[in-house]
Amino acid sequence: MKSPKYLAWVREQDCLMTGAPADDPHHITGVGNFSGMGMKPPDYLCMPLCREAHSLIHNDPAMWPAQWEFIVRTLDKAFRDGVIVFSEDYR
Repeated sequence: MKSPKYLAWVREQDCLMTGAPADDPHHITGVGNFSGMGMKPPDYLCMPLCREAHSLIHNDPAMWPAQWEFIVRTLDKAFRDGVIVFSEDYR
């Protein structure tokens, strides 16, 4: 799933680790078989991080499990902000 609109919204959020402005959407890495050689996770598995936090997660495998919480927090805010909505079939 690719969504430039969702990625733009993620860029507007604050970094989940530092509270600073997010520089880039960080796609989950190192857990869950979502990334690897020639693979990029779907855009809904990204989170807002500043450059420092982004580098920390990529360079410290001990941080990788924390990404699941960051994904859930990002998705929760996206639903609350109306960025992601359920279709009428699921309401």
